[in-house]
Amino acid sequence: MRLLFCVPPAAYNPEGTPDRLYGCSYGYDYKPPLHLLLLATIARDAGHEARLLDAPAEGWSAPRFERYLRGERFDAAVFFTVYVSSDMDLRAADFIQDLRPETAVVWTGAAPSWKPRDFLARPRRFVLKGEPEIGFARLLSNGLAPGPADVPGLAWLEGGLARENFRSEFLDVSALPLPDRRLLLGKYRVNRLNVFPVTAAAFSRGCAFKCKFCAPMGLDQAIEVEFKKEQEVYRKRPPLRVRPADLVIREMEEIAALGIRGVEVCDNVFSWERERTLAICEGIRPLGLEWICLNRAPTMHDEEVVAAMARAGCRMVYMGTESFSDDILKDCEKKHPVSAIARAVEVLKKHGIEPEISVLLGASPRETEESAAASIRAARKLRTRFLHYGMITPFPNTEYYDEMRANGWLTEPDYRPVDMLKESLVRLPHLSGARMRALMKRAYRRQYLEPRRVWEHVKRVRSLGDLLHKARMLFKFLRYLLDPRGRAARENGGPSDRPRPNARRAQAGTSCS
Repeated sequence: MRLLFCVPPAAYNPEGTPDRLYGCSYGYDYKPPLHLLLLATIARDAGHEARLLDAPAEGWSAPRFERYLRGERFDAAVFFTVYVSSDMDLRAADFIQDLRPETAVVWTGAAPSWKPRDFLARPRRFVLKGEPEIGFARLLSNGLAPGPADVPGLAWLEGGLARENFRSEFLDVSALPLPDRRLLLGKYRVNRLNVFPVTAAAFSRGCAFKCKFCAPMGLDQAIEVEFKKEQEVYRKRPPLRVRPADLVIREMEEIAALGIRGVEVCDNVFSWERERTLAICEGIRPLGLEWICLNRAPTMHDEEVVAAMARAGCRMVYMGTESFSDDILKDCEKKHPVSAIARAVEVLKKHGIEPEISVLLGASPRETEESAAASIRAARKLRTRFLHYGMITPFPNTEYYDEMRANGWLTEPDYRPVDMLKESLVRLPHLSGARMRALMKRAYRRQYLEPRRVWEHVKRVRSLGDLLHKARMLFKFLRYLLDPRGRAARENGGPSDRPRPNARRAQAGTSCS
């Protein structure tokens, strides 16, 4: 079969280009659609013709995208859809099936896993809920036949009614193929790395911790929201599964052989096991790659591990510190004290790795304007070059979502996709969305627009391409700071008057040309 693995052009979403790797916002860097790439690799390995069209990375406009679709025929289009990309992906799928109704559409990702019926509005549409790889391989082997009752995790229409299968057991991540990055035809940069080209990699699935608010990387969101449906009370998370060190090293060797110079490792935590981490660092050290990763603060207290990461090319570690209040960290089950944050920053700086810390306003209903402001001040005192701020979003795969609904703290009847940098759906007992947004914008201005901060970024520019990329990021940042949208209903903690995604899609039609 001929299969199109599709990321629609940026013009299909007036809000911007969503980040599909982590799946929770509109990122400043556009990252490779890693989870879609893995499905394309599975299809290619099974003997099918796979075209991964990442329109934003390939620089395709909406008219070019639509001309291409008019001139090509595919048996199916496959999407990896996060919450904030639902509207644009539905719009692209409608366009494809308006052209050729016989083309099947296969949905994967968190949004269709949460509400599969919303993605089955037409015939020849299938949703693979949760972890998609086993079901995807089975669906392809069945030739996308109607009524695929033997495909685990599948939702489909039969006789006008939606049907759903149970998910399969969690797969062995060591059995997955290495993603074939030759299928990616776009160009990718990461603002936190000054090398080009870059890619993304994932070497584990799941998380060993259970922070109430946490929406992990994009695929784990889909896995969690499906797993959550099986529990009367959501307290248990899917198991952590890690690839062994030798497979991680092999994938990094393949990345280096392709001429890629930088890697963003998007695992929820990179340093899951000490000996595994040391083995990985020793194995990839000769490759000359520069890379960044995510870690919890306590894992960065081990100086031997941090030193090994630095020698292996690690340039930055992102840590979700969330709050600088021990009471708030305890309430959201972060499982480490505030003191762990400063120690991690100290160790990372000592070994030449940049720490980035992330403050999440509203991570607990105990948050007040005073505690949020105190966290921002404490974060600035650590004097890291990168600081990330966000407003809490009640993602459906989380305990936080259940708590917000149960207590009437959502500003709308249910979750809808929002940009966590611009909009909050919660009205906490002691802190409104309006105040969170105001605090966050002020913090961003102070962090990144001070002359010395600007100079820190300018002096790291290594090429014209790097300069242009940073200039685009600065333009997006300034546009965000100057955006007055939403100061009425949203900032008063009430419902937004912005059209809902599906309503906007209906108003806009199916063509962007």
